Amino acid sequence: MTTDNVRCSGWTICLCIALALGCVAGAYASVCPLTIVSGTGEKDGIVLTVRNYGKLPIRRLEFRCIGSTGKAGSCREENALFYPGMEYTLRYPYPAGKPGIVTVAVEDATMSDGFVWKPSKKQPCRQLHISPPKARR
Repeated sequence: MTTDNVRCSGWTICLCIALALGCVAGAYASVCPLTIVSGTGEKDGIVLTVRNYGKLPIRRLEFRCIGSTGKAGSCREENALFYPGMEYTLRYPYPAGKPGIVTVAVEDATMSDGFVWKPSKKQPCRQLHISPPKARR
């Protein structure tokens, strides 16, 4: 075996290891850790059901809640603990203070290890449109 063959094999191994590590890191970071399972409008606010699909608990969560008037509301859980595989129910007031259609999407999620996950075009999360209840006659 010549030294040229050894160098080529060494670079091939390094390249394979780098590619494998890149794929593992990409797979870990490409999944939205939280899914909005459902959402309903009530007379005084919205109710979200969410599920943590990640491998780590989520300790802080923020949603982008935009009302039909374009006004953004505060939809966040500052000091929470959402365990993996569990569903949770969250309640927030309407962004404009009055019932109307609300668009909800995950803004960011802070994991228990301190990593802050933010959605992107390549790594989106589900967006949900929630309508208020219809008035009964």
